[in-house]
Amino acid sequence: METSLTDAILNGCGHSCNIRWVKRLRLLVVDDEPDMLDFLERVFRQEYDVVRAQTGEQALALVDAGGIDLLLTDQKMPRMTGIQLLEALGDRHPDLVRVLISGYTEVPDIQRAVERCKIHQYVVKPVDSERLKAAVREAWERRATSDWTFTLGRERE
Repeated sequence: METSLTDAILNGCGHSCNIRWVKRLRLLVVDDEPDMLDFLERVFRQEYDVVRAQTGEQALALVDAGGIDLLLTDQKMPRMTGIQLLEALGDRHPDLVRVLISGYTEVPDIQRAVERCKIHQYVVKPVDSERLKAAVREAWERRATSDWTFTLGRERE
């Protein structure tokens, strides 16, 4: 009789085995620029299952299909901006963690967008990979608190 690797591991640990399956979070990255999508995928593929969309319409369809935990979107895109995408999602997906990337830094407008679209984190361009990772991690951590206070992302430099 053949012993599988799983059987060998389980038999070798006696009665005190604790096996936990950890689900990787699915991160949807949305940007109309293929180079930026490539960059975002490289930044996040070690920690998340990355799904890509080049338009707001594609992103809406993917989120509506289910299984997306986090959404990271650029603000400036043709046809549908990042804020328009987040507004279109509205309250249909209350557990979806939302992060917006933009070069726009007018604080009152950002604050209104954060509150209206329930954005968990806002990141100002230009961005680097470590700041992006930190922003997404912080957004995931604050999802349960409904804390809509925000920082511009530059404070971590």
